[in-house]
Amino acid sequence: MKKQQQNSEQQMSIRRQLGINLVKTFNWVYDRSQLFFAEYGLTSQQYNVLKILYEADRPISTSEVLEQMVEKNAGVSRLVDRLVIKNLVQKKPNAVDKRLIDIKLTPSGESLCQEITNHLDQVDTVYAGLTDKDVAELNHLLDKIRSIK
Repeated sequence: MKKQQQNSEQQMSIRRQLGINLVKTFNWVYDRSQLFFAEYGLTSQQYNVLKILYEADRPISTSEVLEQMVEKNAGVSRLVDRLVIKNLVQKKPNAVDKRLIDIKLTPSGESLCQEITNHLDQVDTVYAGLTDKDVAELNHLLDKIRSIK
């Protein structure tokens, strides 16, 4: 570590260090998850859309997908368009409200979603350095941070 960086971190409050550590850790975990999904020709956001559609078990609108997404993405329409190009979803105008677009999985989209879901435990290997007790405690602490209003 560079001397200037060491001095900077020593002068920084422990809470600011925590914030930086959380961002660094998120980026590290996110990058590794993207590598996993890339093996299937997808991003984590595209998989999230497939999983939402799979669990809905019916066509739903892009606005409904956005509401359910883990990673909120205002570009959900572009995500869906990319999935249409890959023949993983189909879209059509909503029968009741023509302003809405309904999307549903194609058979190949359903199959890919199931395959990825069956291998998601590979993504969890980034947490291999933690015991189950560590994971439970970390989840509790992160929930505690988000509970502050």
